[in-house]
This record gives sequence, structure tokens and C-alpha cells, in this order.
Amino acid sequence: MLLSVSRRLLLAASPMALALAAASAQDAATNAAEAVGVASGEEAARNTDGASQSGAAGPVTGEIPDIIVTGEKRETRLQSAPLAITAIGGEVLQQRNLNQLNDLNGYVPGLTIAKSEGAERVITIRGIGYETAQNPNSQPGVAFHIDGVYIAHVIALNQDLLDVDRIEVLRGPQGTVFGETATGGAINVITKKPVIGLASGNAAVSYGNYNYVKGVAAVNIPVSETVAIRGAVQYLSHDGYGASVAVPGYRRYALDDANQVGYRGAILWKPNDTFTALLEAQGFGADRAAALQKDITDRTPGKRRVAQDFPGDYKLNTKMAYLTLTQELGEHAVAKSVTAFQYLNKRQSSDNDRLANPGYFDHITIWQDRSKTWTQEVSLSSLNSPRFDWTLGGFYLRQRALQNIFEETNPYAAASVLPNGTGVKFQTDSPFQHTGAAAYGNTTFRLTDSLALLAGARYNYDKITAQPYQYFTLIPPRKRSSREVTGKVGAEFKVTPENLLYLTGSRGYKPTGLTFNVGSLFVPTSFKKETVNALEIGSKNQFFDRKLRVNVAGYYYWYKNFQFTAEDPVPFAGGTDNIPEARIYGAEVELTALPFDGLRVDATGSYGRGRFRGDFFAIDAQTAAQVRNQTYAQLGFPAAYFYDPRIISAVTAARQNVNGNRVPKLPTWQAQVSPSYSWTMAGGRVTLRGDMIYRGAFNYRLFAVAALDRVPAYTQFNAYVAYQPDNRPWQVSVSAMNVTNKTGINSRFSDPYGSGTTSVEYIDPRQVFATVNFRW
Repeated sequence: MLLSVSRRLLLAASPMALALAAASAQDAATNAAEAVGVASGEEAARNTDGASQSGAAGPVTGEIPDIIVTGEKRETRLQSAPLAITAIGGEVLQQRNLNQLNDLNGYVPGLTIAKSEGAERVITIRGIGYETAQNPNSQPGVAFHIDGVYIAHVIALNQDLLDVDRIEVLRGPQGTVFGETATGGAINVITKKPVIGLASGNAAVSYGNYNYVKGVAAVNIPVSETVAIRGAVQYLSHDGYGASVAVPGYRRYALDDANQVGYRGAILWKPNDTFTALLEAQGFGADRAAALQKDITDRTPGKRRVAQDFPGDYKLNTKMAYLTLTQELGEHAVAKSVTAFQYLNKRQSSDNDRLANPGYFDHITIWQDRSKTWTQEVSLSSLNSPRFDWTLGGFYLRQRALQNIFEETNPYAAASVLPNGTGVKFQTDSPFQHTGAAAYGNTTFRLTDSLALLAGARYNYDKITAQPYQYFTLIPPRKRSSREVTGKVGAEFKVTPENLLYLTGSRGYKPTGLTFNVGSLFVPTSFKKETVNALEIGSKNQFFDRKLRVNVAGYYYWYKNFQFTAEDPVPFAGGTDNIPEARIYGAEVELTALPFDGLRVDATGSYGRGRFRGDFFAIDAQTAAQVRNQTYAQLGFPAAYFYDPRIISAVTAARQNVNGNRVPKLPTWQAQVSPSYSWTMAGGRVTLRGDMIYRGAFNYRLFAVAALDRVPAYTQFNAYVAYQPDNRPWQVSVSAMNVTNKTGINSRFSDPYGSGTTSVEYIDPRQVFATVNFRW
């Protein structure tokens, strides 16, 4: 087994051999003094806005600039961090019109973001994601943070990115410092901070097709020699990208529109050189129509036109506030405290059957998710330690949440009928609580100037309690807890000051949870914790006086107790279950080149494979629905409905062995190429950039039913041109997203409960808009 793994890793990381060959020809004394600038606030913005690993933003001359990342909660150069990490600067986000995390698709190797039932986003890194999105007390496989604060509810991924300095995407298990739900990796959105002694600001207005309007404004105000404040606001709206032509009372009911606003505020107090207090708060609101989800049986002409008879809508309100206190303890240590409160309230309604059938309907009239969360993290880290870096920390989380769903249907197809004649297909009013606690330590010991050893460990404790109320009946309260030790060990070796090799072994963990089912045959009332053991080998290299950067990584995962949405032969008794084992392996590359002054080329690529190992029998919900309907008719429509033992036996016999099936949401190939060229013209500077994004095909679910699960590959092209006059505070630009108007499929969604329908969601259509940007 180890021989097989080693062979795959060596094959995956074969570009490293080329890197090391070039390194041997490079003078080891070049740039021997590795100056690491610790950036914060506007300084960090300047470092990353013009030097993102994923694209250039400003003039392209000289060498590839350093990028400062926080990585594992310590600031360092990207090229010195012994892990696979991608940083994207705030200005690049603006150029590429990356307003939400979903828009990152294609720009980070190994990252796939798929839509789920219109309102949710499933983030997958290297095949590890979130296959239980319909279970509110389950956890995602990629941890999402804002300024290091863990965002507790997955719906919060739908908020816009506000006043962003940079986004860091860490690939591979990050169980030491990021804890549970970082099984596949972590995403950290780092916002811009107040700067003392600097009055500055910026504003931008964009307008484009679909009546696209975006307005952004931010201001930094120095209040005194020790206090500064920063505020930002953002508004975004556009008309619907598609429509339903069958909603009563509407000729055309727009879908996939946008109407949202976000705001941020921060106040920084730095009374002396050793203490800092930073209070930050932000909010986001969205009020729009439902997402466009086209049923695969809908024959309405046009991929972005559907025939649905219910006017769905979507409302989201999020708020968070957090206080960060930092105190240096002498010359060798720094203490930090982060206290945060988060609030989320989402309400939506939708046409759950995705069709307009005069004899039948299935509508979700209420779907609410509400959450309040407190988190507290404290840490103590080394400072000014050239040989021995260390961090000790503790984390506590307390979340109180609720899911409330009311699904209506015809009385003859209902699970229950109310006195007023309303047919109820599903009802839940289920509060739940999540309590988490952890203690961790992380260290880097530099044996020599070239060789360092890495080690870290974290103890995790999680408890889920719930009081489900379904079909107007109280289910006995349930609770479940799990404990796990995660961590990382490894080594890094600097072949030269510009060429780094690293090898790490790490472990990730996703906690247990509850299923609110009753009377099932196979699906348990709780599911097991999920773990991943990972081996990664990588190399980071810069050549030719920092005009070429090549970073590569190869990985192999041992995946245990894969959590997924399972169907049970007993109707309405499905939930979350575990597949015992899977294997995943792959390779990634990131490249930046400056062939000559003015031209920059950024490129990424990834390859991934994953399959389930060992016998495990499960049934696809859609297959189960077909078997139930056919057997029900063959038996002459028995009075016991689908609860008839003969029908349950037929569904049981239709279970399939998933041994050998592919891990879902893992494209075999992904690639991105972004050339950028800038030159002087007409008293200013012109920048021209293009993007080519290829996302390979993958299976949306593990069942691999071609008509229901196969998401085909697509290629998308974007373009951007900007003019910045010399010595002027303004800039004008034009952006074109999806230039060829490709109707690529982002995801397929097969409802595992309720309607049993399968629908597709598309990437955004061609969007062209102009922007005027002012800075002072």
C-alpha cells in the first residue's frame, strides 16, 4: 500500500523534479537574506492587491512581489508557508466581479463550489465537501472564516464579500488551528483594517446589462494619534437571469435576480506599541426571487426559462460583531483574544416539484433557518523567535439554531391534512444546539537555516442536542457527542532561499450529528464523526530573479466514515449515514510568470481521483421512488400505501453496493490561465487581462446515475480592460464575464426527500459592465 501511495505521489508531484533541476543551476547566494515583511491594514492591501497568486492588478514590472498570508494564523510569506495555499487580493476580486464565494469557481486548484437547492453553496476541496446539506445540524467539510472567526452556519456562505483585503484558501486538512469542519481545508476572508494617521477612501460605481448596478464606498478616518475608524458599504442588484412563464398572475416571473446590501464598520485603538484593540461589525441583507432550477423533464424552450407555478422568494439577514485584543508580553510572546457573536435568519419559499401541473403541486411555503452563535478563542504565540515558533490556544463555540419547514401538497398526496383542508407533505420545527470546545498547539522548530520540523495537535469536543417537532408530533429529544485528536507533522527543506520542499501528514475531523427520523430499517438516528488522514508533498519555487514562480503539490487521502444523505426503505425515514472508507489522490500546480515588462501570466491546474472502498449498500432516493410507485401499482394500490411490507422489501432489494463509485464533486481535471498585459498610453496606463477557466466533469452525488448526477465540463472566458491616468485619483474599466455566453451547468440537484425531482442550475450568463473607481 505504501509503495503504491509513494508511486502516486511521485507521479503527481513530478513537476518538482523540474523545479529542483532549475534550482541547482541557481546561485544559492541569490537573495539569501529572506526579508519577511509583516503587513497589516493598507500595507497588506498593497502587497496583495497587486500581487495575488491568482492574478495581477497593477503595473507588471520587475519581479513577482511577495505575498503575505496568515496561513495557519501566523503571518508569513506565501512562498515560505509549507502548505498548499492560494491568496487572491481584493482588487483582483473586483476586476473579476467575484462578489460571493461561489464566484471563486475555477480560480483555485482543487476547489469546486456547487449550488445546492438554490439557496445553499457546497464547497469541496480535493473531493471533501458537504454531502448532507439538507441536515441543518451536520457540518461542512471546508471551514469558512472571516478574519479568523469561524462562521457557524453554512447559509452564511451566501453573503457578499465586503471590503476584502484578500481571500486565503488553504487546501488539505487544517485540523490543528482551524479545528472541526476543516477536513478538506479552510477559507479565510481577511477584511481591510483601520489605519491610524491616514485619511483615505475609495468609491466605485458599476453598470451593465441585466440592469446590473453595483456601488461600493469605503473611508478610513484617523480620529486621534491612537484611534482610527473604517467604514464600508456595498449595494448590488441586477434583473433576473431567467424566468418562469407559468406563475399565475405573472407573464414572466423573474428568477436569479439580485437585490442585496452589505455594510462594515471597524474601530482600532492602539494606545501603545504593545496593545491593540480592534472592534469590527458587519451585516448583509438579501431580498430577491428564488434561484432558477430547471427540472430535467421541463421542456420549456430556453435553458433559462422554466414552467413553474409558484412564485418562490429568498430573504437572508446576517450580522456579526467581533472584538480582537492583542497584547505583546515582553519581547518573546504575544497574547490574543477574539470574541465574536453571529446572527443569521434565512427565509425562502420555492416550487419544490419544479413544474406546473394542474393536477398536482408540491410547494415549500416556509423554509426558515435561524442561528445565534458565540465563539471565543484565546491564543499565546511566540514572537521574534528565529529558531522555535509556537502557538498555544483554546476555542469555545455555542450555537443555538432552528430549522422550520412547511411543505404543502394536494390532500390526496399529503402525509397529513389540516382541518382547513391544507395537505401537508412535510413539516418540521426543530431547534438544535451545538457546543464545541478545543485546545491546540502548533510549533515549527528550525534545526538549521535550511531544515525545519513541524508539529501540531488539537483536542476537539463537540455535542449536538435537538428537540425535533415533525408532522406536528414531538420526537423525543436527542443528543450525541464526539471527541477527536487532529493535527499535523512534517518537515520543510530549503534547497535554496527561493526553493522549498515540504512533506506533511495531517488529520481532519468533522463531528457527529443527529437525524430526525423514526422507524427506519438502515439509516441510524445519529451518524458517526468523519475523519481524513492526509499525506502531502509539495514544492515552492521562484526562478530567474523572481520572474517565474512555480508551486506544486501532490496528496493522498485515507477518508473514513464519509457522511452522506441516505434513503431508507421505510418512507420518510431517511437521513444522514456513513460510508466506511474512500481513497482520494491528486496533484495541483500554480504558476506565475513575467516573461517581459508589462506581461504577466497566471495559471493553475489540478488533477483528482477518488473512489469508495469496501462493501456498503445504499439506495438512491430517485430509484426508491420509482420502485415504490411501480410496486404500489402492481400490488393494486394497497391500503397501507408505501408502508406495505411488500413495498418496503422491494425497495430494500433495490439497494446497490457503492464500492468503487467515484467520490462526488471531484472533477478529474481543472485549469485556469489568466494573461495580463499593461502599457503606457495617452498619459496613463492601460491594463488588459483575460481568463480561461476549465472545470471538468464530475458526479454530483455518489450514486453516479448518469441522467441525474453527471455534471458536464465547461470552459468559460472572461475579459477586463482598464485605464488609469497618470496622477489622477480615478480609473475606468470594462469587465465581461462569460464572454461566449456559455450555459454551463454548475450543479444538478436531486431532492433526497419531498418531491424527488432533479433540476439543474447554470453558471451566470454573459455579463458586461463598466466601472468608475475613485480613490483619495
